[in-house]
Amino acid sequence: MPARVQQLVLGLGKGKQTSISAAAATFLRFKKLDTSLTTPKPVFENDAAEIGKGNEFISQTFPSHYEVANRMEKYASAEFVTWACAYALGNVAQTGSAAPYTYTILPINPGTTLELPYFSICEQVPEGGGNCIDNLYVGCAIEDFTYQFSYGPGRASSKMTVNWVGSGLLTTPSGITVPALTAENNMLAAGMSLSVNGVDYVATKRILSGSVGWKNNMLLNAGFYPGSGLQNGLQVRGRMEIGARVPSFQFTARLLAGSPEYNTLVNQTTGTATLSVQHDANNSVTFTFPQMAFQVAENAEADGIVAVTVTGAPQYNTTQNTVFSVTTLCGISGIAQ
Repeated sequence: MPARVQQLVLGLGKGKQTSISAAAATFLRFKKLDTSLTTPKPVFENDAAEIGKGNEFISQTFPSHYEVANRMEKYASAEFVTWACAYALGNVAQTGSAAPYTYTILPINPGTTLELPYFSICEQVPEGGGNCIDNLYVGCAIEDFTYQFSYGPGRASSKMTVNWVGSGLLTTPSGITVPALTAENNMLAAGMSLSVNGVDYVATKRILSGSVGWKNNMLLNAGFYPGSGLQNGLQVRGRMEIGARVPSFQFTARLLAGSPEYNTLVNQTTGTATLSVQHDANNSVTFTFPQMAFQVAENAEADGIVAVTVTGAPQYNTTQNTVFSVTTLCGISGIAQ
């Protein structure tokens, strides 16, 4: 019998792997919005361009490597945002002896390591009394995430999208018993506060939409080094290192006379940008850019109302020794620990 995509069971490694090739021991189970299923892609080369065959056609193929990658789009819960930021930034400190637990998350220091904590992903789709899909992807890392907020009702006002890549290491069948669904506390944009360079955009009722993002620009080809390992005769990555990382911040607000956003742009004024969103007192996320300048301020329109869209230029703050930080509260301990 055919299986429906809604039957997907998605398990994300809670605790970090001890190495790129050692599967996670504990998992969290989440729901998601996108219907994408991960496919382990064996890549093969061919000899079409080689000289001496007497023609320009393929006569042989050769095993090359595995490519594994996918995305997850979800309504933003305190639990999932904590998970995503912890593995995307990599420097994670958890405090608290009982729920709610506080996570302080910073980008890893490249002077210490270039490798983010690795996690495992398990995908299972039941069918015919068994599973038509039962894969465990070992040694995964987050390439980028985007947190988006917008005006309007419901959970769609606050969403999180994550793109991840894998080493290519795969276990089938997975051998994993994925736990019950994680109880999530979704954070609506109505529970948000936003202050940028001294302007409270919520108190003035001007804010409309925006996003916070982080991209690691992983050095994926460098993971296929001599001796990185083989699976079914195809090469797998033995490491995944960060490249030149890029934080991002963008927002759209109703335009006021005198456009303080344009003045901030032309004067290159800098200040702190802090976006907080919460479900309740025990479940929340705060994104902080300690030093924010504006790169672009463009006039725009939203529902017939004149607005301004600002693209931020996050700067490294030498006092706080970071360009970006995330602080979260949630009821789950041990994420990326």
